[in-house]
Amino acid sequence: MLLVRTHNLNTYAKSENISLIENPKEIEQILKDSKVILKKEMPAGMQNWALLKFKSHTYLFMQMPNQTLLIKKEQRFGAPSFILILWAVFVASILFLYISILKSIYPIKVLRKKIEEFKKGNLNINFELKRKDEVGFLAKEFQEAIDNLKKSAELRQWFLRNVAHELKTPIAKGMIASELLNDENRKQNFLRIFKRLDVLINELLSIEQIAAKNIEDSAQCYRFSQILESAKKLLFLEDEKIKYTPDVNYTLKVDIDFFAIAIKNLIDNGIKFSSNKSISIYEKDKKIIFSNLGEKPHIDSDKMFEPFSKETSPKNKEGMGLGLYVTRYILDKHKIKITYNYENGENIFTLHIKQILCDN
Repeated sequence: MLLVRTHNLNTYAKSENISLIENPKEIEQILKDSKVILKKEMPAGMQNWALLKFKSHTYLFMQMPNQTLLIKKEQRFGAPSFILILWAVFVASILFLYISILKSIYPIKVLRKKIEEFKKGNLNINFELKRKDEVGFLAKEFQEAIDNLKKSAELRQWFLRNVAHELKTPIAKGMIASELLNDENRKQNFLRIFKRLDVLINELLSIEQIAAKNIEDSAQCYRFSQILESAKKLLFLEDEKIKYTPDVNYTLKVDIDFFAIAIKNLIDNGIKFSSNKSISIYEKDKKIIFSNLGEKPHIDSDKMFEPFSKETSPKNKEGMGLGLYVTRYILDKHKIKITYNYENGENIFTLHIKQILCDN
């Protein structure tokens, strides 16, 4: 860049009968012994210039962030030549500064894109930048943080899977042993305990699988009727318990395996607490609505999505208080908002699906 600029000035100097002083010792002597005719100091990052008189010659001195120029002319500088030279150097220096700024902020843009990917839950990104400035240091720190998160996630998965495996074996043995008891009441009590433990372990493993997966990478477009069929297969329910008419049948971009679990939990919850053991599902205004007739739950709506928060009625004696928590967790992963209302004797859960609608 500087070489091109100097070459252009040398070419212009020959055409104007002027010369560019390049000898450092000569420049030092002229600056030391010359008389200042006119001088101008510019803001930081711009060039300073001065018109000097040394012996019988006139010189134009220009000092820029990365270069110093000294131009000599036998006679006095004419106003047009002086202005033209200043303008050429000014434009060249502005262009140089612009390119330098772009070059310095480019790594920040790269870092910003990678941070956005990290925010989405993608841990398979490389923050390393081959720079020794503050940006490079920041990228290195981010990379170390991601590496630590990966190790923590892998350790957590390993721990939960091993604990689940170690617990499932004695639970299975306990259920088999319970079947051999002659006392029917004791047998049912033990079976209920072991089944509850098995459900709890499965729910915890589901949460871990959801947490470890990047939903955006696996999401595809499905009709809601397809998702609903997948949810029904998980429940083994009769069709008459679910009232659904596919008038709209939105197409949603979801991970069908996990989203079907969320829908399954909402259906199971609705049927469990309904007075007629059925649930209605319908779509309108970019929403999916689940409603069932029944009493309002004896739990605050703010707390019903928290883990191990459960309704205390006899209808929920088998529940672990994780169903709606898992549902909320899956919906959050899909960036779907869920709201609850109780109106006209109906419990109503609404999914706001605008963010995941596919173009029909």
